Amino acid sequence: MLRRASRLGPALFSAALLLGACSSDGEPTGAGNGAADQTITIADFTFGPNTLTVPSGEDVSIEVTNDDDVEHSFTLDDDSVSQDVEGGETQTVTLNLTEGIGWHCEYHPEMTGTVTVS
Repeated sequence: MLRRASRLGPALFSAALLLGACSSDGEPTGAGNGAADQTITIADFTFGPNTLTVPSGEDVSIEVTNDDDVEHSFTLDDDSVSQDVEGGETQTVTLNLTEGIGWHCEYHPEMTGTVTVS
């Protein structure tokens, strides 16, 4: 019995390593697991990235992190979605689009981006 347990230990350890290697690499993988589908970081009064591509007609969650010290917003150009994001905070917005649209910051209109639909 002890001999079988001593052989099982390394096999379980190897399986755990393999599963860990196949798990998330830190990138958001989808709304199903509570993670955002895409992320935007605001830094130095710039959206990064400033272009996103989303699937047509599907809910897509976007995590918006504001690394600046001032309030910004993520606002679609048709005002159908608008979310303020305080400095140092993160907010999540959900989009469901069938055509591309731009976005901007309500407080700093020079900050813009574009969503394309695939």
